[in-house]
Amino acid sequence: MIRKLFFIFMTATLILFVFAGVLTALDVQPVAMVKANLENVRSYAASVRPAGVSYAVDGGELYEGRPGEWRKIDLPTGVIAGVVAIDGSRPGVVYVGAANELALYRMHSKAGGKHEWLRVPLPSEGVGGVTSLALDKGNRLIYVGADTGEIFRLRDVGSSVIAAGRTQLDKPIVQLAVDSVNAGLLFARTPSRLYRGEETGLQWREVENLGSAPTALVVVNRYPATVYVGTLDRGLLMSHDGVRWSMINDGLGFTPGVRLAVDAIAVDPARLDVLYVATSYLFGHTEVHQTPSSVSMSVDGGGIWQPLAMVVEAPVAELLPVTGEAGAVYALTMASRRPAALGSAPIIVEPTPALTAATTSASAWPAVFAWIVAGLVGLALLYGLGANLFTEMERGAASFRVQRPSVTHR
Repeated sequence: MIRKLFFIFMTATLILFVFAGVLTALDVQPVAMVKANLENVRSYAASVRPAGVSYAVDGGELYEGRPGEWRKIDLPTGVIAGVVAIDGSRPGVVYVGAANELALYRMHSKAGGKHEWLRVPLPSEGVGGVTSLALDKGNRLIYVGADTGEIFRLRDVGSSVIAAGRTQLDKPIVQLAVDSVNAGLLFARTPSRLYRGEETGLQWREVENLGSAPTALVVVNRYPATVYVGTLDRGLLMSHDGVRWSMINDGLGFTPGVRLAVDAIAVDPARLDVLYVATSYLFGHTEVHQTPSSVSMSVDGGGIWQPLAMVVEAPVAELLPVTGEAGAVYALTMASRRPAALGSAPIIVEPTPALTAATTSASAWPAVFAWIVAGLVGLALLYGLGANLFTEMERGAASFRVQRPSVTHR
């Protein structure tokens, strides 16, 4: 009897698991959170390793993944993401600057796809949002730029992020860039000026010897560390100390009398000698016209540039490199923030919603069918055991009636 009761219990348990499995197989909600293409990119942080996870701010939301597969990450309630940065020295740590408040959010990815958030309010009396982030990984310093013209210096001590300085500039901060090898290369760009940070960002001084207004900025952490600054009409400049600058326009089409503007610069995080630059030509004096030119690539740190793709529709606003793949880059333009594939970057085709739903449903039904069959088997087993138990009980009762002694009344 005990053995039969054990089998009945196990069969009932099987049926419960079957029911849960059917519900799981039919639940396709996570698939809806993944999309192939980004549509309105405002910030991009490329993975430091080939085929690693990159991050992007798309329409105020945060996404992680790679070209062709982007998964949305839920932000804290009420937060609109403005800019994102990866801490390559600490796996799973990502910083997000809010566009709708002066606050920094640190995200730490946990096992099972969970995320832990830490909110860091920025000490300011102004009202605005975060526009740029730069990480000095060697000194665990975070520089935060805001549309209020403020630069906040923070220190990540692990258990928390603490304020460690604040500077007020005259215009909104457009870009920040810093090295992580203690080379002292720390820069902030406003719409018309470039500033250099000294004493790890405690003091800021304007850079006055560029000869043109700055238009793009990037710091590369190779040895020696190098800062690249794009200009409005002198092309691209390079420096190892932020004081002496060299023009590196070989192959970019810069000649005397030509006004060559640099619209964007990007570096491959895994191959630091691979650089991309987008250029335009300026014409006119009283009324200036900008004509997009091309996107070029260098594999020797800017020594020689080679054309990668022509740009005819609108000037490039930002370049998004594919980590570890020289010649693969996406472009955002002044007319569209949807990434456009250039060079060898793959063109991603977004599947139609109807096709995605049909494919998802079709892939789920084999699992559902398997669970249903297993459930029917479990029910049959339970029925058989129950019928067998009932028969045994009937036989026992009949045997008891036969063996019961008769009582004679006198």
